[in-house]
Amino acid sequence: MTENPEQWQQGSRLRAGDADRQRAIETLTSAWRAGRITRDEFQERNQQLFTATYTDELEALTADIGGLSGAPGPAAYPGGALVPNSGGKAVQDSWQSDPDANLPARRYATDDSDASTLSVGVMSGMEKVGRWTVAPTHVSIGFWGGTTLDLRDAVFVSPETTITCIAVMGGIEVIVPPEMDVRITGVGVMGGFGWEKIDQARPARQPHPDGPVVRINGVGFWGGVEVYRRERGEPLR
Repeated sequence: MTENPEQWQQGSRLRAGDADRQRAIETLTSAWRAGRITRDEFQERNQQLFTATYTDELEALTADIGGLSGAPGPAAYPGGALVPNSGGKAVQDSWQSDPDANLPARRYATDDSDASTLSVGVMSGMEKVGRWTVAPTHVSIGFWGGTTLDLRDAVFVSPETTITCIAVMGGIEVIVPPEMDVRITGVGVMGGFGWEKIDQARPARQPHPDGPVVRINGVGFWGGVEVYRRERGEPLR
C-alpha cells in the first residue's frame, strides 16, 4: 500500500520521550523565573507538554523563549534558586544599599503557644496575613489548592525560621518585605520553585540587624511555589 504525503510526513515525526519532556520543563521553568512568561502561562504550557506526542510539539511550546536546543541550562547560585542565562557562572547574592534606619524593629513572641506550625489548602485556599505568629518550623501544603503566607507583619518566635512548602498540583505564595533575609533551597519537579522575579533574590535594603532569617525549602510537583518581595501595605497581588 502506498502512503500518501500526509501519512509520510506524520510518520517522519519523532516521538517525545521522558528526556525531551524534562528538557522542556527546565526551559519553561527558567523562562518563568526570568519573568519571560507568567505563572499562568507556565502552568498552561506544562499541562500541554504532558499531552504532547511529538518533539516538534514540545518545540512549539518553547520556541518563543529560546527553544529546547538554544536555551542555556539553569545555573545554581548561593541561596538555592536557579539563575537562567548566567553562562554557567555563579551569581552572588548581595546588596548595595545602606542600612535603613526607618526599618521597623522585628517582633519576637515571648509566648509561642499560638505559633502557627501548619497551613493547608486542599482543593481550596488558605491565607495567613497580617499579624500572625510563625513557629520556628512551619509546613505549608497546597494540594489542588493554594496557600498564601504573608510574612511582612508576622511575629516570629525564633531568629531563624524554616518554612517547608509542598505544592502538588497547586500553588503556594510566600510574601516577604524588601529587607528580609530569605534563603531558598526548594526544587521544582515538573513545576516551579523560587522567586517571582530573579532580581528579588537580592534584598532591596540591608536586612535589619535583629531581623529573622527565613529558610524556604520543599518541592513544587506539578505545581508552583513563588516567593515575592512586597512593601508593607502593598496589596498581596
